[in-house]
Amino acid sequence: MIDFTDINKNLPNGENMGGLVQKVYFGYHADVATFPTKPATPLTLEANAALTGDLVMKAGKRLFEMYMTDDTGEFKIDSVGEVDGKSFVEHLTLFHPGLQKKILGFINAAKNENLVFIVVDNDGQKYLMGDELRSAVFAGAPDGAGTGKDAAARKGVSMEFTYKTSNVHVYTGSVPLTESASS
Repeated sequence: MIDFTDINKNLPNGENMGGLVQKVYFGYHADVATFPTKPATPLTLEANAALTGDLVMKAGKRLFEMYMTDDTGEFKIDSVGEVDGKSFVEHLTLFHPGLQKKILGFINAAKNENLVFIVVDNDGQKYLMGDELRSAVFAGAPDGAGTGKDAAARKGVSMEFTYKTSNVHVYTGSVPLTESASS
């Protein structure tokens, strides 16, 4: 059992900026060789929320970066379930500007695939959406996708991805942006 401790206001340097940085990292769930480890017998509250190790990709695989329009990305954590059966659903929503072939090709490829995401908030804290048993999945386009009605409209693609997890964790590992040499 974890020893409880006081939880005081803890905002290093007074920082607590909302929102996400203007990019997320994504890849196929099947391309992951090893996921970081979830806490097994944590002794502290902080240890109970931290993953240990790196996300390691299979040989020749890596994560990719996707740009999002500023102030359109959100990482949201919802609790779900009945009494004695609580868990969480993490939501990543974002807007990518434009309707170029590359982003349309991405939503075509991602719509029914198992994915992983690394999401970075404006304080630099990272969240991993995906584990060895569950992936992140495309949940839809909450704000739609398209050209808009007039010249001042926002043209592009909104996306939402969800990941179901028993506990919420922070990812402290690296982001594998170069092809892995190991398997």
